[in-house]
Amino acid sequence: MPLSVTFGALAERRFRLLFGARTVSTLGSSMAEIALAFAVLDLGSPRDLGFVILAREIPIVVLLLLGGVWGDRLPRHLVLVGSDTVRGAAQGLCAVLLLTGNATVLWIALLQVVFGGASAFGRPAFQGLVPQTVAVERLQQANALLGLSQSTVAIAGPALGAIIVAAANPGWALAADAVTFGVSALLLLRISLPRTLRMTAASVLSDFRDGWREFVSRRWVVVMVVGFGVFQLTYFPALLVLGPYVAKTELGGAGAWGTILAVEALGSLVGGLFALRLRARRPLVATLVVVVPAAVQLMLLGVGAPLWLLTGVAFVSGVGFAYGGAVWFATLQEKIPEHAISRISSFDWFGSVALNPIGYALIGPLSEAIGVGESLVLAGVVNLASTFAMLAVPSVRALEAGPERHAAPAVGPGANL
Repeated sequence: MPLSVTFGALAERRFRLLFGARTVSTLGSSMAEIALAFAVLDLGSPRDLGFVILAREIPIVVLLLLGGVWGDRLPRHLVLVGSDTVRGAAQGLCAVLLLTGNATVLWIALLQVVFGGASAFGRPAFQGLVPQTVAVERLQQANALLGLSQSTVAIAGPALGAIIVAAANPGWALAADAVTFGVSALLLLRISLPRTLRMTAASVLSDFRDGWREFVSRRWVVVMVVGFGVFQLTYFPALLVLGPYVAKTELGGAGAWGTILAVEALGSLVGGLFALRLRARRPLVATLVVVVPAAVQLMLLGVGAPLWLLTGVAFVSGVGFAYGGAVWFATLQEKIPEHAISRISSFDWFGSVALNPIGYALIGPLSEAIGVGESLVLAGVVNLASTFAMLAVPSVRALEAGPERHAAPAVGPGANL
């Protein structure tokens, strides 16, 4: 397949601007992530860092569904401009406090509350904006390109952030993040969208109810979102909390764990390349099959598998995450009508993030009660069971790739152009 076809989504100006905005802002955020951690640790303890991260995550969970409503009410690129502007301001103020020596853990936590709240509005709007910037037949390609960009930045950004932290004040990395949000907002402002009929009910609550009806009317969406929630509950807390412990006690230390994560990131790059070219006839089946190695990875960690095997499975797991993510987002964007995509995306995001804090709270006590290895194996088994439970649902197995025809919403007094 020629490169002009493989990367054809970038030929469309709207998507090119969106791709540039997302890439530059993600680069800044990945730099800031490591800088923020070391800045807080300079001021306090690991407990303080946990407090700051929690301060950022709680408003995302609380406001995400409201963000989906406004993503369907307003022009989505302008919602993203507002989100980027607020997040840039929050990071900029953090940078000023750190660079002037006036930072405290409390002030940083409060600014991260603002940052998280703005993120809750940006996520659903972004998922709804992608299909407005690219032809429908290029949706999977567009999502694959966005995933490739994120995977590349996930490798380069933390390295740049670490260099800044080592050479100077962490505040400079946060200042750079603020600038990237500004650049992103300027690029998004240049996106010119066609005028579309946007239905809004009499109130935000009515819009939310309409979005909920759209969500529950599609059994395959509900099943996948609930299943993804169980996946998040079992996979990331077990991997990121117990994985480093296994690496320290059985695999030789931080170097082994770094190798596993780096190889998984490399796998995600390969998975993104696959997603550019390979289109599955049954997209949900493909999405679920390719994440099976994640459960295997947990179980192998639990039974004390050698590093070479863990690294190989991590690579395959990374391939599956990248490919499956691109296919899933493209499927949502193809099958959900334009007027409801942000609200349904917000339910998707909510299902993914809401159970995360519960998983992190439970995994430590569980490992103390039954053992680290046993907890990893249990998490892997539950993860695998949830995947096969989703595959057992007929509407999940039957869904075929390709756009659906949607009836236009009836025009009413709440309509606006």
